[in-house]
Order: sequence, then structure tokens, then C-alpha cells
Amino acid sequence: MRIILFAIAYYLVHAAGQTVFASNCPSDSPVSCSSSASASCCFESPGGVLLQTQFWDYSPSTGPSDLFTLHGLWPDNCDGTYEQFCDTSIEINNDGSTVKSILVDQFNDEKLYNNLNAVWKDINGKDHSLWAHEWNKHGTCINTIKPSCYSNYQTNQDVYDYYSILYNLFETLPTYKWLVDAGITPSNSKTYTKAQIQNALSSNFGQNVYFKCDSNNAISEVWYFHHIKGSLLQNDFIPIAPLSSSNCPSTGILFPPKQGGDDGGDGGDDKDPVVTKTTTSGSIPTGIPSRGYIDLSGKSGCLISNGKWYTSGTCATYKFAQSTYGGITITSSKGGCGINSSTNEFVCGSSVDASKNQFQVKDSTIGYGGNYNWCLGSQTGGGSTAQTSIKLSDGSCSSFKLQIASK
Repeated sequence: MRIILFAIAYYLVHAAGQTVFASNCPSDSPVSCSSSASASCCFESPGGVLLQTQFWDYSPSTGPSDLFTLHGLWPDNCDGTYEQFCDTSIEINNDGSTVKSILVDQFNDEKLYNNLNAVWKDINGKDHSLWAHEWNKHGTCINTIKPSCYSNYQTNQDVYDYYSILYNLFETLPTYKWLVDAGITPSNSKTYTKAQIQNALSSNFGQNVYFKCDSNNAISEVWYFHHIKGSLLQNDFIPIAPLSSSNCPSTGILFPPKQGGDDGGDGGDDKDPVVTKTTTSGSIPTGIPSRGYIDLSGKSGCLISNGKWYTSGTCATYKFAQSTYGGITITSSKGGCGINSSTNEFVCGSSVDASKNQFQVKDSTIGYGGNYNWCLGSQTGGGSTAQTSIKLSDGSCSSFKLQIASK
């Protein structure tokens, strides 16, 4: 029933004087991650897991007091890793200055634009910049809506379809309503168990749901994992169990009301918990130094400023910074650091755009696209002056971790 309602909603959004961009994929198209078929306009690969993600920003509050706001639609690989910023040729302006003209002027969908303005909120008030970021980082990696998949592609048609499908999928996943219907209401005093929250969400979604807690043990994000049958344009989303494990404790989980919202507590004498500011961007996360060396686990030496491993000489000082919408950027004295798309090697230099290469840091180890395993690559020079490249592991080599050592 949920899928049927979603299909009806999608049709209604497109029907009023607009072209319906239907897919020509056969009804028996394979489900993503279910076969070894190559990526095509009718088979989503490698990003065969589609995550619809939502925020609960409560202090300062962002969006309506009775809504988990829209975060994005992310194509993750079937093993939990992911690609990012896949095609610069179809990116839109980072500041979001063109999103209104795309939705309203090009595709005559002011209703969709207004709906997105109500639910897709950035904690710093830069809503359209968030929209652009989500398309540029994640939307450009969905291969079944590449321009070549359209029989008569119109500029930005893929952007419009991504936003439209994202919004309609979000509307079928009313996290706040599902929690409240199960008696889980925002409160400054009451706490909940992981099982209570999971049951409230999974009983409606049909699969377990990933949810994340912040440093206050307060729920902050919810992710709904899906496979997809055929093209994204077919809207045939299939709920699946999450590929990530919740960091929330088994008990004592807070669901704070957004500032200015009603306190749904039980009126008891429980002491109000101390709640600090939640952020979706800003300063570097606690535990990650702003500067440091990069070592290889189990190996001598360290990385030098060009991103290569060196067993003698001076270690390079790397800088770590929080990117605007999550992820960590890394720079050295040579310039920005990133991953060479052809070789998967870690490189640093003046030609590397650090903002388009967002790393993750967990327990002082560095990952990229959800992959925290690294291998040795090609070597230049010899003896004590040899420099060896490092690359993301593909599972076929002896791997190690990249570790941040405080300077």
C-alpha cells in the first residue's frame, strides 16, 4: 500500500501541465544489489542502496516542531561504502542560487519548491546551499538518472527528478508521526529505550531503521535504507535492513522538543537533562585534532606532504577541518588532499579540491566513502628515499589503517 500511495503522489506532482518523465525499463528489471549486472539506465550500481535521511535539530531548532526535516537521498554501495561528487559536468552552483529557477522557471513546479522550503532546512539558514550540496555530492552518483538515460534530455532534468522523487519518498516516511503514535513524544525529562524507538519505526517501515544519537544521547538522525528495482524514475523502493549500527545506548535516549515547542513530558519530578547545541556543520568534531601527522598502522614512517608514505625524513603536518555539511577535509602544505578517481590513490596538491573530497574520521582512523582500509600502491625511488603511494583497499591486498597522530 505504501508503494502504491507513493506512485500516486509522484504522478499527481507531475500531471499538472508537465511532461511525465517515465522510464523505459522493463518490469522485470533486477533489484539493485541482487545481481552482478553492470550499471545501466535500468540497474542502479554501484550505489544500489538508497538512504532517505532525516534530521532532528532541536537546539537551535530547525524546521517545524513536529517534523524530522529532510536531509537527503544517498546512493550507497552494496557493501556500505559510497561514491561522492561523481560528475562535475552536471553539478549546480554550490550556493544553491539556481535551484529556484530550475524548479519554478524551468519545470514550472512552484508547489514542489514551496514544499521543499518547508521541510528541507539547513541549521544555518542556508537551505538552498544544502539542496545543492546534496545533489552535487550524492545525486550526481545515481547512474539511472544520468543525462544519457533520457531519450530527450533537458538541462537539469535529472536535478528536478532527484528533488521530486526525494520529496515524495520523504513524505511516505513520517518519522515524527510514527514516534508520537507509539507514545514517544518530545520531552525535556522523559527518556526512551532503543527498542521502543526501533519498534515504533520498524513496525511502519517494514524493516529495522538506523537512528543516530548525539553527544547528549538524544536522537538526532534517522536513515531509511532501500534497494530499488530498475531506474530511480520507476520509484520502486524496497525497504531493507540498515547497513549501519546505531550508536545510541540501549536505554536513556532523549527526544528533546525543538526550542519553542511543547514539552511532551509526563510532568514528573525528573531533573531536566543538560542539553547542548546540536549542529549539522561547524567546528571540527571532538577528538579530531585540527593538525596532526598521518601514520600507517603496523608500519614505520608516515605520510609526507604529497600524500605518499616515507620511512625516513620529516612527517608532514596535515590540517583537518569540518566541511560545511559533514565530512572532514584534509590539506597539507602542498594543497588539498583527495582520492585520484582513476587509481584510488591518496594525493595532495594544488590541483586537488579538498571540498570535493570529504573524508571520515572514526577513532582517529581515516576513511573515505565509508572505506577505512588502505593498501600500498606504486613506488618511486629506492632505499631510504623511496616514496610509496597509498590507495583505498579493494579487498585484494594486505590492508592497514591510516591513523591521525597529534602533533
